[in-house]
Amino acid sequence: MVRDGRVIYVRRHFGWSVLFIGFSISLVIFAWFFPSPEKRELGVALCYGVPLAMAATVATLRSQVVAIDRQLGRALFIERRLIRVRRQFRDLSRLSVRLKSLRSDGVANSHYSIWIDVEEDLSFLFRMVHGRTAPQAEAEQLAADLGRPLMAESS
Repeated sequence: MVRDGRVIYVRRHFGWSVLFIGFSISLVIFAWFFPSPEKRELGVALCYGVPLAMAATVATLRSQVVAIDRQLGRALFIERRLIRVRRQFRDLSRLSVRLKSLRSDGVANSHYSIWIDVEEDLSFLFRMVHGRTAPQAEAEQLAADLGRPLMAESS
């Protein structure tokens, strides 16, 4: 997305967290309405369902925004976790893009991840893809937006 002359990438950790919230609520509701006194399902459901719902809620509220301003030569990383927001500016000259592939023995599909690496200290996971084809076009687009070369790494 382009906005005010900046390229903006948004990454949300929504994925499976909604499914986990639904599963944990279903687990607690089922144990609440169909209890048996000798097995104590409600206590077990609360013991597993409530922490699972809390963890899924935290993952649902987590997001990351990368705003790239080529004219200023900087990138802004905004990471939101529950209620805490962290903002960091980095020079584009200190960034690099890495496409990493991880292949497990005996598994037909590989796991691919695109990373934005900062020279001195940080790596930001930009995207993770599972499948047979590498997200080469997305990695090249990110590298072009940053004006940096693309590095490929496999393990």
